[in-house]
Amino acid sequence: MKETMCMKKMKNVAAVFLACFLAVGNGTILWAAEDRAEVQITQEEETQSIISQLTGLPYIGGQRFDTPLVMQGEMMELQNVDEQGILGCLKWDFDNDNSDEILAVTYGPSESFGAENKCVRVAMYELSVDTWMASDMFELAEYDREGRFKDLATISGSNMTAYEGNLFLRRVNGQYQFFYEYNASPKYLASGTEWYLKGYTYDGSNFSVIENTLNMAYAGSGPEADALFHLNPDSQSSYGQSIANIIKRYKELGFQVEQIGGDGENFYSTASQDPNCHSLVRFLRGDNLDGESVYERLRAEGRLDGFWIDIEDNTSSIRDIGDQAQTEEELTDSDTVSVSGCYEEFLKTNHAGDYYTIVEAGENQESILVVATGFSERNEDIYTPELGYDIVIYGTDGGAVHQIGEPLHLSESSGPWYFYGNKLICNSRKGGYYTVDITGDTYTQNIHHDGSSSDWKPLSLRKNRGAAGEQTQPSTEDTTVSGQYILPDSNSEYLTEEILISRGLTKEQLGLARNEIFARHGRMFDTPEIQQYFDSRSWYAPRYAPAEFDAMGDGIFNEYEKYNMESIKALEDKLG
Repeated sequence: MKETMCMKKMKNVAAVFLACFLAVGNGTILWAAEDRAEVQITQEEETQSIISQLTGLPYIGGQRFDTPLVMQGEMMELQNVDEQGILGCLKWDFDNDNSDEILAVTYGPSESFGAENKCVRVAMYELSVDTWMASDMFELAEYDREGRFKDLATISGSNMTAYEGNLFLRRVNGQYQFFYEYNASPKYLASGTEWYLKGYTYDGSNFSVIENTLNMAYAGSGPEADALFHLNPDSQSSYGQSIANIIKRYKELGFQVEQIGGDGENFYSTASQDPNCHSLVRFLRGDNLDGESVYERLRAEGRLDGFWIDIEDNTSSIRDIGDQAQTEEELTDSDTVSVSGCYEEFLKTNHAGDYYTIVEAGENQESILVVATGFSERNEDIYTPELGYDIVIYGTDGGAVHQIGEPLHLSESSGPWYFYGNKLICNSRKGGYYTVDITGDTYTQNIHHDGSSSDWKPLSLRKNRGAAGEQTQPSTEDTTVSGQYILPDSNSEYLTEEILISRGLTKEQLGLARNEIFARHGRMFDTPEIQQYFDSRSWYAPRYAPAEFDAMGDGIFNEYEKYNMESIKALEDKLG
């Protein structure tokens, strides 16, 4: 029997009276639980407001979006979600400095894969003096084997009608780790399932890929899927080694789970099983159809309604993030050292070349070390060659750095090396261009005659000072993911001429450092080279055209920034 409205009200009154009675202390009714809830709601709204002001995006989390299945030529695809916005925010002390940061999950144009592509962005914001600024970010996207953009959260460009994706975090030995895992199936359209996991460690200023999660993906069906999803490899089977390797690396991460993956109807996510993992945002796809003749109806009608995606914001449910301790042996097994850290250590102990950079040029966007030779006479910290040059490519496996293939020789007339997508690119003297396609420990050079070079970025190389420990600012890690500031303290300390000189910056670097102060506040630049440089910085969020920004006056800058702009400019003038 259904309760009447009156009965419900009586129950609610009784419940409130009982709560008040139990909360009486020294003659005073304590509304602690209600007060805490109100405070939490207020904090969540304030946090969302901060991110909304920084990004210009509204909050769209906690909603269901209809995504009809439509025919695109001969392809079947779910309709994209048009809305852009904030999916979830969590204000927390992520770097253990007794000051909160804000982790913001948003959906909109990609910063790493081109604005024409949309994906989910996970960014960390830090409060510097009185200004919130993004310190680093990563995006839930990649290029597939055919070089096509893939939105891992399936909000755009997907035919996975059954899908569960989970962005979650945990804390291990005081450090926060973030993971994205999804299980997916075309369900009505094809057989088989997909499973994917990738993780990042946040060190207080940067996200670094957890190497043990590189290439942790599977697509298939049958006995091998059963073995993987039940974490029980059969060493006697023909597929044993590849599946066993994924299972081994997954288990080394130390998750407390019984199984992973799914069958299109039921999914078994890591976050739903491991009590140490906390879901931030969850994406769930489903439909209201009975499954009969879906394929035939779609072919005949061209469009089928009844498909949807839920975006669940679970950040408000996170109250405490316990620290999961791992022993030294477990840490060694899990191999959570960052890829860039392996390369930096390799460069310190092996003078492999004159300049280098780290780019996500692997088959599945693994970070690859590119070492350039032939520039021994140069001494700039950052150098972007205009002519062709030779390179040697390195990869890493379990922390051990190894050379990939033979050195690549490029004549000066071919022009410099470029990077776009997950490819190293160079022009061909016979017309067209080459891409370097890396697969495991080898690569192939493939020539192309069609395609635009407008989005190519020339490699900016960093001086390799070897084991002498002479590396100076600016620090430039992967230029497509986590580039550093040239002067990270230009908004929080007074930088005198003596201090600037001690940083060892060239006049060109000083100019970028001065413009960096403007870029922190979202200013764009008329000079293409400057705009291109800041576009490669992960923290950069362009929001204002030059004229629009300049019309705001200098009130947008704090006192440190105003002083440092003048100090840097004065030193630039002295250097001629």
